[in-house]
Amino acid sequence: MRKYVAVLLLFVAFFDATAQFRRLVLRPRHGQIIGQWQATNQPLRAWLDGDKIFVIQGEMDSFVVRGANMLSRPDVVTNYKNHVQYFAEPTANGGLEMPKSFVMPQFCLAQKTPDGTTLILCGQKAIDAANSTKPTVPSKEKPNTIPQEKPTTLPQTQPPLLSTSRRGKSIDVNFSGFPKVTDGFNYLRADGSVREVLSKLKVENGRLTDEQWNRPFMNDRNYEKGFYIGLSEKSNTAPLQNLDISEMAGFDLSVIEVYTERGKHWNARNWLQQYITVPGKRMTTDTVSNAIYFWNPAQFASESILPDFYDAFPEFTLPKGKIVKFSYLSGTDINGEKAMKRGVTYVHNAPNAVRRAWMDYDGWLYDSGCPKAYTTTEEVVNQWLDRVDANVLRKNFAEVVSPNVKTGYLSLNFEPIGVWNSSKNIGKIGIALQELKRQNAEGEFAIWSLNPRGVSRAKFEGERDAQGMTNVLKWQGSGFEAYNRAFSAIPTRNVWNSVRESVTVSQVGGYCNDLRNVGTIYHLMTEGLISKKIEPNKKALANIWHEVEALDWQLGEQTHRTSSGEVFRIKTKPIVPPDLMQSWGVWSMWLDGIDLWSDPNTKVDNPDLWGSKAMELDTEKYRENRFGERLSSYPFQSQKNIDWLMAGVWAMSVNKDIIDANTPIEYPDVTLPDGRRVTGDNKLPTEAFIKGFPLVMKKRDDDSKDVLYTAYWGHNPANKAVKIVVDGQEIIIRGQYTSVVRVKL
Repeated sequence: MRKYVAVLLLFVAFFDATAQFRRLVLRPRHGQIIGQWQATNQPLRAWLDGDKIFVIQGEMDSFVVRGANMLSRPDVVTNYKNHVQYFAEPTANGGLEMPKSFVMPQFCLAQKTPDGTTLILCGQKAIDAANSTKPTVPSKEKPNTIPQEKPTTLPQTQPPLLSTSRRGKSIDVNFSGFPKVTDGFNYLRADGSVREVLSKLKVENGRLTDEQWNRPFMNDRNYEKGFYIGLSEKSNTAPLQNLDISEMAGFDLSVIEVYTERGKHWNARNWLQQYITVPGKRMTTDTVSNAIYFWNPAQFASESILPDFYDAFPEFTLPKGKIVKFSYLSGTDINGEKAMKRGVTYVHNAPNAVRRAWMDYDGWLYDSGCPKAYTTTEEVVNQWLDRVDANVLRKNFAEVVSPNVKTGYLSLNFEPIGVWNSSKNIGKIGIALQELKRQNAEGEFAIWSLNPRGVSRAKFEGERDAQGMTNVLKWQGSGFEAYNRAFSAIPTRNVWNSVRESVTVSQVGGYCNDLRNVGTIYHLMTEGLISKKIEPNKKALANIWHEVEALDWQLGEQTHRTSSGEVFRIKTKPIVPPDLMQSWGVWSMWLDGIDLWSDPNTKVDNPDLWGSKAMELDTEKYRENRFGERLSSYPFQSQKNIDWLMAGVWAMSVNKDIIDANTPIEYPDVTLPDGRRVTGDNKLPTEAFIKGFPLVMKKRDDDSKDVLYTAYWGHNPANKAVKIVVDGQEIIIRGQYTSVVRVKL
């Protein structure tokens, strides 16, 4: 009998794997090369229009549309021969004719070639053709053109993208490599001796160059040097020479040069991160026609390694009901008073308990005999939970609650059993948490990364499958009715069932800050909106860390020289890029706010206080050097990305009249630069991520005179600006920053 079961399981696994492969094959990306026609030696690409997939021959800006049966021709090399039925309809001539269902995209036009083939031109090529004095399309072909579109409205590919009409204050920002780095910001030789930094960035005329690109970090031919600017599925291994960043003038960028294993871009051995500001004007607001863009209100940018918003931002308050919780603590704001005047609700060291944030690090579980996190299996944890006395758990948790009944925001780390939750005795945890009610705890209560429907980033991004989440977002019911409709075969998380009455916060997003995951914001909004639909009375907060949690990267290794001349080795993580932090700040305000996690050290700009990360130069022995009760330490990595997080919060807060209005959040139709329209389900964060589309949401004020748009495109290169059209309104997206745009109707 066991043999039959094993064979059945293997068959199911094989069938599931082949099904996933078929899904991968059947849905190529827009513009993906899917074959080659040997007669012309030109690539065949996929052109996606909603659910239809067309075969095009050529490039994305100059192509001929072909029939699906072209893929089955003997002179076409492709992996799609067995799947032509999933493309748009076949045509005569062995697939060489244009399918009748192909609709001319906006901002494109058709031309006849000498042999009578219809050639589609898009982008700059369409602009050039439209400006030509020669008639390019015979009158009988006019239905395939878009004569109502003037050439001046076609997508522009060269700056300036923003008008020179400005309002609001601005500051001059110059490339200086800030924030400052200490003497000895170096890599190590294999023998432990010190060598100089092997990267030197330079910006001239809006172009970025690493003058030492050809000098490798190490001499291992199994690895190759690459770089990230913003998010990308893998690092760019082209030389970092004369990269055009002019369209990001006035914005900050994070440049990470990294060594990855050849063919395994996810496996990195070492990296070097530098934080730069592109020269130009940093605007509080940009005014373009009837649209106002909200960016960053800072009045200065210091060369300190610490965030500036505490002093550089004006005071502001959040929209109604929103929360910004900081575990992060700067030595420039010991009591959190400056932060709380600039949008932060709860902070670690607030003197007033009702404004204080506090996290318990699982002592109550360990005191109850729970195995340490990440040291054992789920089975062992379940055995412990089966044995432990519920009264012991409750007693130990009572000691967490007692000093925190007035604490404004109390959270549990909960790592030992956060994911091990299949025990039939998980309800014992819920019994323990009843101490909150018994002791009349008054503040918000959260459990790290716990929400009604957690969706791992691997599940969301790796499988490229909406997995029913689109159905939940569309469902008009409420509460668990929505959940059960789309996830009827998957039980609600056991832990959530046990604790849902005690928690007031759903933490969503988690550590979705891996540099290679372009779906971060799409993931955040999917998980957040689903959590709000399932548990509308719980606050959905975007849970983020300001450092990158890239678990399969090694920690970065630098050397550091103190003022007394001692040299130590320092291990660090990269910081989250500033554009992603700004986007977290913006999109969290469509939910209920932010929970910014940080280690408990107070950050100070004193490099002689290295904290607990320094090792002796020639050994693995750690040396501790932190100051006073507040455990002050120097962070080594730039903390300026926190300024951009709060810039996103500020941008939404100054438009609080619209956010607070009694009007719904909407997903508007979007027209892309190549003329494709994003409509229907494709506008939702699930489908927009899968198809590589922008994510755009909007809301009107109570009088419907103004509308607020937020537009993000994680797939857009971080150094390029792009125009999209929303409700007939052109919106500019700067790299991977989110555009917050207020339009007067």
